[in-house]
Amino acid sequence: MHRPLFRTFLVAAIALSLAGRAAADDPVRETAIKLNQVTGKTAMQARLVELAKDEAGTKKLIAAAVKMIKDEKPSPLNYTACLILAQAAHYFKDSDNALTLYKACAAEAVKLKSENKIVEAFVGMIDLHIATKKYDEAIMACQEFLAIEVDDKENPINLEKPLVLAKLISTLAKAGKADEAIKMVDNMIEKDQGGWFFVRLKGEVLREAEKHGDAADAFLTAIERLKKTDRLEDEAKNLFIKQTRYLLSNVYVDARQIDKSAEQLQILLKDDPDNPTFLNDLGFIWADHDMNIEESEKLIRKAIEKDREQRKKIEGLPKGEDVDNAAYIDSLGWVLYKKKDYKEAKKQLQEAVKLEGGKHIEIYDHLADVHVALGEKDEAIKVWKESLKFENLNRREKERRKVIEQKLADLEKK
Repeated sequence: MHRPLFRTFLVAAIALSLAGRAAADDPVRETAIKLNQVTGKTAMQARLVELAKDEAGTKKLIAAAVKMIKDEKPSPLNYTACLILAQAAHYFKDSDNALTLYKACAAEAVKLKSENKIVEAFVGMIDLHIATKKYDEAIMACQEFLAIEVDDKENPINLEKPLVLAKLISTLAKAGKADEAIKMVDNMIEKDQGGWFFVRLKGEVLREAEKHGDAADAFLTAIERLKKTDRLEDEAKNLFIKQTRYLLSNVYVDARQIDKSAEQLQILLKDDPDNPTFLNDLGFIWADHDMNIEESEKLIRKAIEKDREQRKKIEGLPKGEDVDNAAYIDSLGWVLYKKKDYKEAKKQLQEAVKLEGGKHIEIYDHLADVHVALGEKDEAIKVWKESLKFENLNRREKERRKVIEQKLADLEKK
């Protein structure tokens, strides 16, 4: 054999051997591959809980898995491993890696010819796109799923299609395509005579289109239909009525009909007096409109207390999840601002912006208003400028951004 050529083959063989040994000795890689052995929903959920407790370690695991998927053909990871890591990436808001892993799930599901797995993979991708406000991508994923043709009506894919259709309609509205969304939802209402689901969905679409009066009418109709339906057990019926009434309360806030919004929240609290969301919302809307300030503070403090009590009851809650709700702390800071207790308001709002979910334009706006009240002009300007860096804003957040820009301009002139 020609010596230089033989030497080339030898070097290549040694390199491949070392690479294989390095891969086998890589504990992160081995941990990812071991996920192939997880079986059953309960075991998968337990593994996800474990992963959620170790953010740094899990992110390394996710990165290693994505590298394997991209570099190794065929991938050493099966459907289960990809799904667990996709959901972990989704949980940690690592959207790019989550999408890669969900796509790998979908490819594996098609190979396995498993309808249930195809549903899981597509719904994961769709929900990820919606959560990251990538509405065009979500619309395409919905349309791709709806285009899958299966004859059996009881097939998991066909059973999931109405829910994916609902996601498509909702996403079209969020993407500013309200007319198309309304046309689609009206068609479904006509087919589902006397049903409530698509009537409620129409309310959500109309709210996105800022047709508040029509949206409120749709939600009220959905509530009445829910009360009369015999298609649901009482427990499910009551849950859906509660959800729809809560949506109605939000529409009334959009329409600046605060008394009507408060009325709906008071109805909800009558049946569920310790619900932190209802307590906080009622307290906040009253405070935000300078109504019932003392009662507002009591409601918000109770919301924070009940939220803490609920977290204590959750077994195995990851340490990073055992934190106060940023929206509730923001509400407390805002009601204290309304009471002119600016120093304590500042303390609460500075805490809110540090929490998960606290990087929100409204919370930053509240904190800047407190700085202004304390005469801290430079701090207010800094906070408002930071708030203008937030991206992927919805319609209401974009409206607040315009208000902040005007406040900032006015303050900088002084």
